[in-house]
Amino acid sequence: MSEIVLHSLVVAGSVLLAASVVIALFRIVRGPSILDRMIGTDVVLASIMCGLGGYMALSDRTDLLPVLIVLAMLGFVGSVSVSRYVSKSDSMTPGAEAGALSEFSASDWHMPRDADEPSPGSTSVSQARPSDDVTEIADPTYDAHADSGGEGEGTGPDPGPDDAEHVSDGDGQESNRGS
Repeated sequence: MSEIVLHSLVVAGSVLLAASVVIALFRIVRGPSILDRMIGTDVVLASIMCGLGGYMALSDRTDLLPVLIVLAMLGFVGSVSVSRYVSKSDSMTPGAEAGALSEFSASDWHMPRDADEPSPGSTSVSQARPSDDVTEIADPTYDAHADSGGEGEGTGPDPGPDDAEHVSDGDGQESNRGS
């Protein structure tokens, strides 16, 4: 690449980075909120990092790489800190206490209704909610994920060749499959 073209690209890039810094500084001064100021600070920091990276590439200097890493860490930690501060200050406004759910009902959260609160589509609570009883199966070898032939996904490991002759069928009785 000719030296004139390279010089023109460096000057154009520097002008664009400087313009972005000036616009971001205007946003930092003008505000109006802390988030606007934080975004402006991030843009200034990113512009400095881009300028420093371009300088490192053109001058073949690698000793400034730790400076770039520290700048990136500062930008990240600053953004996270400000966002956490803003989220905590928003939750402390009057009437918006943390955990206040007075405007929400149980149907908004897809939770089961209370016994004294009738459901809109039915007359009885027991019809609107499935039974809470759990049916237990007495056979310890029963596998709910297996098909009728005893094969399927299963929940445990398949019996090995030594255990294959002592596998029980669905009736709970042992059968000799190995012989």
